Amino acid sequence: MARYGRSLRFGTRRQLLGKAVWFQIHRFLLSISSLLILLGFFLILVRAGGQWVNLQIHGPRLFAHSILGSIIVCCAMIQIWLALYRCNPRSRFRFIFDWSHRITGLLAFSLSIPTIFLIICLMPNYRTVLIVIVSLWAAWIIIVVIICEKIECKKRVSPLSMSNDVRQDDRNQNNINTNALPDTEAATQTNVGSQYHNQIKLLLLIIHIPISITLSVLLIVYISK
Repeated sequence: MARYGRSLRFGTRRQLLGKAVWFQIHRFLLSISSLLILLGFFLILVRAGGQWVNLQIHGPRLFAHSILGSIIVCCAMIQIWLALYRCNPRSRFRFIFDWSHRITGLLAFSLSIPTIFLIICLMPNYRTVLIVIVSLWAAWIIIVVIICEKIECKKRVSPLSMSNDVRQDDRNQNNINTNALPDTEAATQTNVGSQYHNQIKLLLLIIHIPISITLSVLLIVYISK
């Protein structure tokens, strides 16, 4: 969201509660995902009675799942602390937060798919269905990333022409938001992108929400059976 959403616009509105709209969505999703990760970890801990997975008894797959899951939990906790104690955007040490936040998030997200695959491969019931669900989710994420990266690449190749396309729109938006406070924390890119690319990103976001909810519900339903 942070990489592809900085230039995202929702109509003529750029700010929500004093911050950029994309930043508020990003912060909300980060909070919810971290909360759910920690909740899932504690539920598993209670179910296992506080016992760690034994490599000799449970096998290498379940042991690897526990290790990867623990790394993801640690990443979630690190993200929370980074968000709470991030430095000022104008600080000369801001790059430390930016790269730490980015690397930690990418690490947790990258490990999530193989972690899920490891556990569903050990399930005796509905294994094929679960593999299909997670595979569809992984494929959809790859498609979204490829499309967004192509948009970012086009913006870098021809930034001048794109900025000219949105210059008038930016002037109109500035007239609308004359009373809005500057959003230095979110670092919104106001003159990057085009209306066409913005519509593509909004369409992907609108499609992504029901797909994510549907696949997540199906995954939970089949795992709980």
